[in-house]
Amino acid sequence: MNRYYTTFEAARLLGVSLPTVVNWIKARRLKAHRTPGGHRRIAREDLATFMVRHGMPLPADLDDAAHARRKALVIAEPGPAREGTARQLAAAGYAVDQASPGFAAGAAAARFTPDVFVIHAPAEDGGEVLRTLRSDRELGATPIVAVGHPDWLASLREAGCAEVIAAPPADRALEGAVASALSPGGRRGADGGSLPTSTRTRRSPRRRPD
Repeated sequence: MNRYYTTFEAARLLGVSLPTVVNWIKARRLKAHRTPGGHRRIAREDLATFMVRHGMPLPADLDDAAHARRKALVIAEPGPAREGTARQLAAAGYAVDQASPGFAAGAAAARFTPDVFVIHAPAEDGGEVLRTLRSDRELGATPIVAVGHPDWLASLREAGCAEVIAAPPADRALEGAVASALSPGGRRGADGGSLPTSTRTRRSPRRRPD
């Protein structure tokens, strides 16, 4: 696996043209260095950081480059709201991927293995996307943060969301809700139940000597 990428390889992974990558480097938006021969090289960690910061889905080649970051999967219909949510989370330091509700969300979850789901609720009960996450055996322990209509907040929490915030999110509300959902004391899984805050095994009471 490459540790450094050429500008051409970076452009392929980013899904943009070579001149665009060069312009990003010149504008100091994308970190790069030059070899003794004068060629630009981009470290895979720097490329992964750039993509996370801008809410771009990480390709498989870079997935482990951001392994230390908590991962958030944003599930919503494509559009400005989903893009805005992804950008806010990336700016807060999360590794972010995006998916549309339905099969695409399940495929993204299997590949990306998120630590938290962030959904844009289409209904007060969370709609099909929340029901699917709650019923999935593999995803049931992953907390869900829902963004929805202000009148739906209580219903969404009752439906199994760890945290709920009104749309559009107030300043830093999204970041705070995700951090709260991931905190050991407040996490609830997709099935609506509390997650354990410790994996320690309870000790059996000591027997009194006979």
